[in-house]
Amino acid sequence: MIDPAVLLAFTLLNMSFALIPGPDVLCILSNSVSRGTRAGALVCAGIACAALVHVAAAALGLTAMLAAVPTAFVAVKLAGAAYLAWLGWQMLRRPASLGAAPPRSRWTSPFAQGAVSNLFNPKIAIFFLAVLPQFIDPARGRPGQQALLLGLVSIVSGTAVNLCTAALGGRARRWIVGRPTLFKRFQQLAGGALVGLGLKVALERGRP
Repeated sequence: MIDPAVLLAFTLLNMSFALIPGPDVLCILSNSVSRGTRAGALVCAGIACAALVHVAAAALGLTAMLAAVPTAFVAVKLAGAAYLAWLGWQMLRRPASLGAAPPRSRWTSPFAQGAVSNLFNPKIAIFFLAVLPQFIDPARGRPGQQALLLGLVSIVSGTAVNLCTAALGGRARRWIVGRPTLFKRFQQLAGGALVGLGLKVALERGRP
C-alpha cells in the first residue's frame, strides 16, 4: 500500500519530531526523574492515547477545521498553555519528595499529564494535517487507509522514542536519588520550565 522507502522516511521524520524538546518531553522527564520510569511510561501512554485522537480527527477532517478557524486554534492553544503553566506551578508550590507515589488526582496523574498536554497541543494536530499528507501517494489508491497506517506508524515510533526518554529519566533518577538538594533544584527547574513553556505557547502568534 505504501512504498517501504516512503514509510521508512516518514518513521525517521516522526522519531526526530518526537525528540524535539517540548511539552511531551518535559512531562516525561519530570515524571520519570521525580517518580521513576513507570511514571514516565504512564505519561507515554497518555501521549499515545491523545495521538490516537489526533489521528482520528485528521481522518475525519476535524484538524482541517481547527486550522481554518482562527478562534478555535487560539482556544485550543490557550487551553494547552494554561494546563502546562498550572502543572509547573503545582511543581513549584508542592514539589514531589523522593520516593513519593504519583499523584492520584485526575488532572495531575502522569497519564493525564501526557494525554492533556498532547491533546491540547495544536502543533501536533497541524503535524498530521500538513506533514502526513505529503507521504500519501494517490496513485497507490485508498488514501484513507494510507493515512491511517501512517498515523499508527507515527504513534508507534513516537511512543518508542518517548519510552527511551522515560528510561533515560529513570536512570538519571538513580543518580539523583542520593542528592536531595539537587533533586529539589530539578523540581524547581522543571516547574519553572513548564510555566515558561506555557507562557511561550500562549504568547506565540503563529497561525496554522
